[in-house]
Amino acid sequence: MNILRPTLLYLCLALAAVPNAEAMGPNTLKGPMSFIEVMNEIAIMRPFGLLGTLLGTTFFVGTLPFTGLASIAEPHDAIRKASDALVVAPAAFTFSRPFGVYGYDPKGNYPQRRPD
Repeated sequence: MNILRPTLLYLCLALAAVPNAEAMGPNTLKGPMSFIEVMNEIAIMRPFGLLGTLLGTTFFVGTLPFTGLASIAEPHDAIRKASDALVVAPAAFTFSRPFGVYGYDPKGNYPQRRPD
């Protein structure tokens, strides 16, 4: 009975992902995403991105006093650099990049089509 609940959850996610793979269509990617690509995004990339965001936020808050001391010297941007690296980049990788693009662009300029 313990294995039945996670199996049903993944089955529901898989069935929900099939129409979404068709909806992604050729306007944003090279073609419709395969089932494996969609499941990779849903089951692996996005959860690990969320985990990275949570761990980075925890580490950022824990080291914030030391980062504040580092900001005393010129150019006074240690906190911004640390937040960009530990919080903003993992969050943008998780929440703002399109399906099928596995890189992070700080300006949000993502390709409309995957390279061949």
